[in-house]
Amino acid sequence: MNDKEEIYKASEKDLNEDNKQVAKDQVQLTHVETKKQEIGEDAKELAEAIKVKGLDQDEKEGLSNDEITILESFVGKRLFLRRIAIVVNQSRVPLGIEPLKKEELEKLLDRLIHRQFIDFDIVNNERVYYLTEKVKENII
Repeated sequence: MNDKEEIYKASEKDLNEDNKQVAKDQVQLTHVETKKQEIGEDAKELAEAIKVKGLDQDEKEGLSNDEITILESFVGKRLFLRRIAIVVNQSRVPLGIEPLKKEELEKLLDRLIHRQFIDFDIVNNERVYYLTEKVKENII
């Protein structure tokens, strides 16, 4: 019994001496504010200039990032304008880029229709957009 009592007392003594702080007491956490990135005036002007130039591109030249995003949003589906807006804008907002307004989105879609990348049908007085065979074969 002596051995057991000695071991018990030794371990109890170690516990009392090891009055150490746990890791969470040793670390001080601070709150970090996060902000949405803001686009500078120079970047806005450059983006607008590129957008205007992009309107003059012919069919052989590349697509703008917004057009590519629109085309990628289809993934073999037929989509209403509202759904296209949701898919396209959900990648823009986290990057601090202003969401596309309905008019801007319609211009991009009309441009893609003109270039025969997408087409539409009328369902319940609304356009339903879909990819053309041309884009399915050549781009996606």
